[in-house]
Order: sequence, then structure tokens, then C-alpha cells
Amino acid sequence: MPTCLVLMCTYNGERFLREQIDSILAQRGVEVFIKAADDRSSDGTVQILEEYRSRNANFDYYVNPVNKNFTYNFIDLLFSVRDTQYDYFAFCDQDDIWLPDKLAEAIKKIRGIGQAKNGVLYCSNLNVTDAQGNLIGMEEDESIRKTNRCTYLYENICTGCTMVFDRAFRDQSLKYYPEGIRLHDHWLFLIAVYTAQWVYDVNSYILYRQHVDNQVGSKKNIDESLPAQFVRFVKRSRTDTTQRLQQLLMGYGGEISEQDKKNIRIVANYKSNFLCRMKFVFFRRFRRRKRDLRFRVRVLFGKV
Repeated sequence: MPTCLVLMCTYNGERFLREQIDSILAQRGVEVFIKAADDRSSDGTVQILEEYRSRNANFDYYVNPVNKNFTYNFIDLLFSVRDTQYDYFAFCDQDDIWLPDKLAEAIKKIRGIGQAKNGVLYCSNLNVTDAQGNLIGMEEDESIRKTNRCTYLYENICTGCTMVFDRAFRDQSLKYYPEGIRLHDHWLFLIAVYTAQWVYDVNSYILYRQHVDNQVGSKKNIDESLPAQFVRFVKRSRTDTTQRLQQLLMGYGGEISEQDKKNIRIVANYKSNFLCRMKFVFFRRFRRRKRDLRFRVRVLFGKV
């Protein structure tokens, strides 16, 4: 039976935490281990983690010395298990529900790729629910077929809580420690796209819970009025896309093809280089699945 270490990050998550942990421990066809990193919770989260550790030998946790935010909580947790010998690894939020075959199905897909240089990263669709667990719908639709390697530079289709990866990809992802990035899942997805292998599952084996306390989430701001969207656009000052790609080139440039590096540099430098910005705006390979015209306006004003 394959072994899988589930890497869970927690922060003030007592409301849904037990339901999440129980769904992980109920996985079928996989020997599951859990390691949690708590980011200085002020509610009863740590007490719940201690409760599970006291009665489950496959469960462990630690509390960060300082608050790191969710991105570096996950990244540092991954770096903390660099010498472990589990067959597979998975990221986990604190408030979802995993269906019983989530890990087994992911492992089946990973093994279906065969021997892959630098390993394989799996991700999947999401069943989005409200706080009470009522199904809202699937996260991704047919538009996902419009993605390409350039789209992935600025649009992430790989949500962290669906990620499962083998030991080889774990090792690949730990070759470089990224500085100043915003989203750990997009970072790992880019490593997979440009230096390893990845597989996307159109099915979902997770109930992705959306509620007011989510640090990140699905389809936020979907009901904003046009004036509110305009104000948010004006105030928007994003640097994470360029920073993430600059870090990718610094850490993995030697493993990325010349054509891919050319495209990465266009996006990474579009704010400071007028020619790169024009290429980003007008080259059709740089497209977005939805609201593409709005996206190109954002590029033009340096808001991506």
C-alpha cells in the first residue's frame, strides 16, 4: 500500500478542522500520515491538533515561532520534510472535506504518467460548497481547455488543496527556496509545467468549502458592482506575477527551454520594459480563458 504524507496548514480553523482531519484519515487504499503546521492560532486549533496527535501515531504537528502567512507556512512545511521517504505528498487546507478516494485516484493518475524526469504533480477540479457543505457547483468548466503554457504564467489552474505529488517532484520543488512570492500552489505548478510533469483531473474528489474566513478562495468578488470593480482596479498594485516568474528563472532557468524562457521573460519584465508589455498585450499566445479583453487592459496598465 502506498504511503502519503498530507501537509496541512492551520490558522484559527477550529470551526471545520475536525471534519477535515477525519476525512483525511478515512482515505481508502493509502496509508495516510498527517503533518500540520499551525501559524500561531488564537482559537482552539492547537488543542484540536494535540487531541489528534495524542490518539493517532500517524499524526504530528508543530506551531510556528512567528506568523508566516499561508504561503510560507506551506512552503516551509514542505521544506521541513525534505528527507522523508514517503511515496507521495499532498497539500491540505483546514476547512474542506476529502472524499474517500481522493488520494487513491490521484496516485492512480500519477502512476499513469509512467517514469517522469523530476516527478509528477497532480491537481484536480473542485466541488465548491458553501459553509454548510451545500454544493454550489464545479470550479472549472470547458474554458480550461483554452489554457496553454503561456496562460499558466499568470493564471493558476492548480489549487493547492488538490495537489498530490511523488517524491521525485518533492525533491525537484526543493531545489530552490523562493523569495517574496504570494501563492505557493502557483509556484509549484510552474515548476511542474516547465521542469517536470503534471496531470489535471477534470473530476473532483474534494468538497472545497467557501466561507467568510477563507484566506483565499473561489470566485471572489463575483458579485461586485461595476463601481466597486473600478475602484479595486485603480487601487490594484500587483507585483507577485513578475516576482514569481523572476524567481522561477533564478531557481530553474538552467532546466527551462530557450523558447519557454523567452515567454517567461516577456511576462516577468512587462512592467519595466515597454516592448515586453506590448508583446504581452498583443501576442495571442498570451491569453486568458475568460474576460480576455479585460485582462489585456490590466496588462496595459501594469495591473497583472
